[in-house]
Amino acid sequence: MSRVDFYILSDGTSIDRFACNIAAKAWSKGNRVHIHTQSEQMAENIDSLLWTYRDISFVPHEIFFGEVSQETLVTIGFSEQYPESTQVIINLDNDIPDFVNNFDRIIEIAGGNESTKQLARQRYRKYKDDNYEIHDHKIDNLK
Repeated sequence: MSRVDFYILSDGTSIDRFACNIAAKAWSKGNRVHIHTQSEQMAENIDSLLWTYRDISFVPHEIFFGEVSQETLVTIGFSEQYPESTQVIINLDNDIPDFVNNFDRIIEIAGGNESTKQLARQRYRKYKDDNYEIHDHKIDNLK
């Protein structure tokens, strides 16, 4: 069964920027990463942010529309499609995608404001009810 890592951010910390940091870290360790979003607009926002969130680094990525080149190790999606042979999913959707079992590691991010934290708590309970291996990581600040 997949491992689930919940990252609990301090209030005011950008979930999207943190997702970019986690994607870069997972990619730098040789993993294929898929960032799952709620909508095409959110996918485009993450795409833009991956180009600009850090001045000194580059994360090769593209929005996934059903096909992707073998060289692209980070994809961003908003539908039930995802690239096969991807090890890590970063879930930025309010719900748990039906296909999360196809990944070795699931990243969930809780933070921002109380309503996003409440949605993350619901996802946490669902993973717990389904007997996933869950790990919590409290992130106080991003430096």
